[in-house]
Amino acid sequence: MPLAIATIEAPLVDQSLREQGIEPIVIEWTPPARGDLGDVALLTRAYADDDVEAGNRQALALLDAARPHLVDAGLAVDLVPGMDGRTILHAGPPCDWDHLGPAMRGQVARAAVLEGWAPDQGEASLLIAQGAIALAPTDAHGVVATMCGVLSPSMAVWEVRDEETGAEAWAPISDGAGDGLPPGARTRDLISRQRMLSDRVAPGASAALAATGPIDLTGVARRAADAGDAPAGNPHVAGMMILHALLPGLATRALDAVPAIAQIAAGDGRMALPVLAAAARAALQSASGVPRSSLVIGMSGNGTDVAITLAGMPGAWFTAPAPIAEDGDFGEGTSSPDAAPWTGDQGVIACAEMAIDARLCLDAGEAPGITMGIASRADGAWIGEGVARVPLPAVRDALGALVPPGPTAHPGPA
Repeated sequence: MPLAIATIEAPLVDQSLREQGIEPIVIEWTPPARGDLGDVALLTRAYADDDVEAGNRQALALLDAARPHLVDAGLAVDLVPGMDGRTILHAGPPCDWDHLGPAMRGQVARAAVLEGWAPDQGEASLLIAQGAIALAPTDAHGVVATMCGVLSPSMAVWEVRDEETGAEAWAPISDGAGDGLPPGARTRDLISRQRMLSDRVAPGASAALAATGPIDLTGVARRAADAGDAPAGNPHVAGMMILHALLPGLATRALDAVPAIAQIAAGDGRMALPVLAAAARAALQSASGVPRSSLVIGMSGNGTDVAITLAGMPGAWFTAPAPIAEDGDFGEGTSSPDAAPWTGDQGVIACAEMAIDARLCLDAGEAPGITMGIASRADGAWIGEGVARVPLPAVRDALGALVPPGPTAHPGPA
């Protein structure tokens, strides 16, 4: 039998063996946490903690059982808890006005103009900085805002409910003509676009859903994925499927809303993106609060920071500087220098689909790549798609808080 020698990526040894006429069997291997001793110690605690393992099994079972459905549409002030005052919600982790990314600040200011709280963006910015208009992260209200999204009381939203747990989530309705509130638009035009959503699209969709019943979004997402949809990018197929499900109810209860809803479904192919993000948010809520789980249930950026939260530590955000998407496929006239750092809550779609374990991210030395839309650095408009990763320090901090060293750790039963 010929001699066979296996090596683990050792170039000098491989070369020496070949010089002796022996072709080595080279095994690709990367040490845990890429050899970082501090991370290895943290992983040792995390993997040895039986409570973390049990928590993850429970969280995964709950996530697998979730069945989010599209149940309604309406105004944020009527459907979303806590939206009855001068409050504007922004995507991403909580932060002060000055810390929001420039594109996100512009969106927030335009929302204040839309609400009639300020005559122009300059005055709106001043009022927000003075605290006369409150800011809050979307996550605190059960809302997801994709891309450079914001939500104010008079805006239209989709409502999603998990039929298993009753968990609810909401997302702003996209108008199909671009994302968010366009800079440079005349106030009259800006208000007209939003009124089309609040006065025609939302009531029409609500009436259709009341007639035909909720839409199973788990089924929509699976069939759309089989057809090649990119859920966190441009889910064209999912949008057409949602429109198809609404049409019978629209035909009998809200025929006058068909042109407006068809317009947002066909306009840019992203009508379904906020719906799918809300579905993911509702499903992930079933796992929120499961003790000791290291499952990632939140992943979001505000244009300055990106953050994650774990099922075992709901409400605790762990942040790092927001990255710019890699391998960008940009629209005509735009390129990488135009891209804003990670903005939007659409990372929850990947959390629900991939069941991301913070332990495995640290073990691999990187978080998984998430395909998502790229927002313009200048105004938050959609300019392309790329792959983004949550920086490892946020994952490390989250896992370190879940399984701290010393007597506060939970090693599990003896």
